[in-house]
Amino acid sequence: MSSNEAHQSETRLMPWVGPQRSDSSLSLAALEQEARAIQGKLGDVRAGLAQLRQVQEALGKSSEHGGELRRISGLREINALLTAAATDCRESLATAQPRGPRQPEVLEEALPRDVAMLRRGVRMRTLYQHPARFSAPTQAYVEKVTALGGEVRTLAEFFERLIVFDRAVAFIPDPDDQEAAVMIRNPAVVEFLAGAFDRVWLTAVPFSSAYESRTEDGIVSAIQRAIARLLLHEEKDAAIARRLGISERNCRGHIAKLMKHLGARNRTHLGYLLASSDLLTTHVEPDGEADPIPQS
Repeated sequence: MSSNEAHQSETRLMPWVGPQRSDSSLSLAALEQEARAIQGKLGDVRAGLAQLRQVQEALGKSSEHGGELRRISGLREINALLTAAATDCRESLATAQPRGPRQPEVLEEALPRDVAMLRRGVRMRTLYQHPARFSAPTQAYVEKVTALGGEVRTLAEFFERLIVFDRAVAFIPDPDDQEAAVMIRNPAVVEFLAGAFDRVWLTAVPFSSAYESRTEDGIVSAIQRAIARLLLHEEKDAAIARRLGISERNCRGHIAKLMKHLGARNRTHLGYLLASSDLLTTHVEPDGEADPIPQS
């Protein structure tokens, strides 16, 4: 073989043999590194799952032994625990029920429980939003409990649903599940919630009949002032209606009356007029002949 042929053979062989070994070594090293990374991640996952199991076990033990914070799932279990708390109640019951009138079947279920507490001498205070005054089932319920010493007042808006028994145990809704609640026994938290109720109670208006609420004008104008205030911060009628416990149709009706009263050309102009008027700071009556506010 000549030197030229030998050189050509070396040129052909070297690139094929040498680089293959290098690429193979690099690929193997990369795979080993990736495997170690995956093993590390699996270790982290196992550690996280172990911590999660510990938390779940702790929560389970807390619930089994009457923990200070307990999530309740399902309306049947919620009602059972409410009935048990009502049976044990001896001194006071504070209830805040927002979102307008309550359903008739809910009132029917609650009435015997509430009557039993009132007859034991429990002081019962209940807060509704103003539109509850125009609900016949709510009026009938209020008439029965107030005859036994219960107290009922209304506000334009307030916090979410709250029930406090004897300032010792409280129930609040689960914000992520409409059919779940949280039972609280922590003394500091329960006292804080009861104190919040007390402060709102002092600003509420004693419940009166739909006829009295309509003829006295104050309730309707209070709802309109609340709408006027929310119009400065909330653009959607549905959101305003939901906060005040009224229908969207009635909300739009009140907005139309506010626009007429202030001479607003459109919603933007209404916002400007509301911000510059005394409607939000005084007891101005924008419409003393507003219709009652049914739920529709």
